[in-house]
Amino acid sequence: MKFKFIEFNPRRAIRGADAARVEVTYDDGESEWLWMSKRDISKNMMAFGRCDELTKAHQAYAGGPTP
Repeated sequence: MKFKFIEFNPRRAIRGADAARVEVTYDDGESEWLWMSKRDISKNMMAFGRCDELTKAHQAYAGGPTP
């Protein structure tokens, strides 16, 4: 599985909604965009490894750098 951080939406975060949009590409080539919470991102890091794109998404919740 591959992940690509698309954006962080602060309005969604303020409302308590999942605020990091991440493109997930599955092994069969299919892909979809998902809104993820900080917890979702952490669980994906545990399951699939700490990749740069998930790290960017996680840092976005803390207001960290997202180059």
